[in-house]
This record gives sequence, C-alpha cells and structure tokens, in this order.
Amino acid sequence: MSSPTNSTVIDRPQFVPVERRVTFGGLLRSEWIKFWSVRSVIVTMIVSFVAIVGIGVLTSLATRAGLSSAEGAEAMAAQGFDGFGASMTGAQMGTLIVAAIGVIVIAGEFSTGMIRTSFVTAPNRVGILAAKAVVLAVNVAVVTGVAVLAAFFLGQAVLNTRDFGVSISDDGVALALLGNVAMLTGVALAGLGVGALLRNAAGGICTVIASIFVVPLLLLPIPDSWGGEEIQKFWFSNTAQNATLVADSPSYLDAGPGLIAFAVWVLALLGFGGLALKTRDV
Repeated sequence: MSSPTNSTVIDRPQFVPVERRVTFGGLLRSEWIKFWSVRSVIVTMIVSFVAIVGIGVLTSLATRAGLSSAEGAEAMAAQGFDGFGASMTGAQMGTLIVAAIGVIVIAGEFSTGMIRTSFVTAPNRVGILAAKAVVLAVNVAVVTGVAVLAAFFLGQAVLNTRDFGVSISDDGVALALLGNVAMLTGVALAGLGVGALLRNAAGGICTVIASIFVVPLLLLPIPDSWGGEEIQKFWFSNTAQNATLVADSPSYLDAGPGLIAFAVWVLALLGFGGLALKTRDV
C-alpha cells in the first residue's frame, strides 16, 4: 500500500502587465529618431543647406562681376540694386528642397509601410502628425537659419568689395532674414500636410512645386476686374514674399498680414492632412 506523496507548491510571481501610455514627448523622441534615420531626408537637408549658401554666394559673385565697370555700377544703382536679395536667391530656390523634405517625412512612411507600425503603437494619428510637424519645423528652422545667415554674410562680403553690400544692422535686414527662415519652415510644413493628404512622395512633391512656381504664373493673366490682383496676393506662395524682402513690393501683401495669411495656408494644409489621416484607412 503506497503512501500519498506530499507535493510542494512553489509560489511563482505572476506576470502583471504594466500599462504605459504613449505621451507626446515619446512621440517627439520617436519622430526625431525616424527623421535622422532616413537617408533621403539627411541628404536632402544637406542639399538644402548647400543650395541656400551656394546659390546665394554664386549670385553675389555674378553680381559683383556686373559691378566691375563704372557703367554697370551706375546702371544697377539707377535700377535700385538690392544687395540683400542677391545673397538670398538661394533661399528662394531652397523652398523647393524643404518642401520635398516635408513630403518625404510622411509619404515615405506610407510607401515603406512604416506608418502602420506607428499607428498601431500610437493610435492617435493626429498626435503623430503633430509630433512630425514639431520635429520637422525645429530641424528645418535650425538648418535653414544657419544657411541663411551664412549666405547673407558671405554674399555681403563679396558685394562689399564694390561697396554695394548691406549690414545686418540696416533697417529691415534682420527681419527679412527671419522672414526667409519663416518662409522656408512654413513651406516644409505645407509639404508635410500635402504628403499626409496624397500619401505619395512623387505626387506630393510635384503638387507643392506647382503651387510655388507654376500656379503664380497661371494667375498673372487674370484681369484685375475679376479680382486677379487680390487672388495673386493671397495665393499660398505669394503671401509671405514681402516678409523676405528689405524693401516691400506693392505686388504682395504687407509683411505682417502676409505672414498671417501664409500661416493660415500652412495650418489649413496640416489640418486637412490630419483629417485625412484620421478618417482614411492606412
């Protein structure tokens, strides 16, 4: 007759899942890592810096060559030569590149499928877009800010050899430099909104480029009796033009109202992009 065996009960700690909420700070850290992990974004950021500085300096050099003769200098002076604008030519062209960065930041994730992981980890899709916008704005503002300053000081150093340069302490120069950085940052954010809407990098980039360079040309033939002048002034890429210039042009809105109108455009595009993310399937 066998005796019963006493079994020893071993107390084991039970697994208790810990609930961790996804915070906006966590989204910012995640988006920052993703931003600087995409090779195309890094390359495009470098290209934007080189283009802003390089084109500005080359334009200043070409302008100095035109000022080498007394006749050329007198002609440029009579036409109201803008030394500041010469060094900022690269910033105007740089809008194309930063717009592409904004599109790539989100459209690239749709093409690779990375966006699915992001949405599963953080179901708040609008929060993801907001984190992307903050990271994009900070990086573009810093990189283009340094590039704009470098283009200005190098360009003016070139023009000063013919006594046509301007100083950062001159009236309106510092504000115009800030206006160029604001425009570049805003265009990048607009690209982000368009990328969220279209979810396609090539289509988004073409759309933003067309809105900046093609549509303004198509608006020129509209007669003033049809409101052509006002339409041109309030078009996306024209609104902030005077904020980037030292001397205001009557063809555009004043700097203050222009920046407000530009901000409304950018926020509207981001808003429509966020609505598309929230209402459409991946």
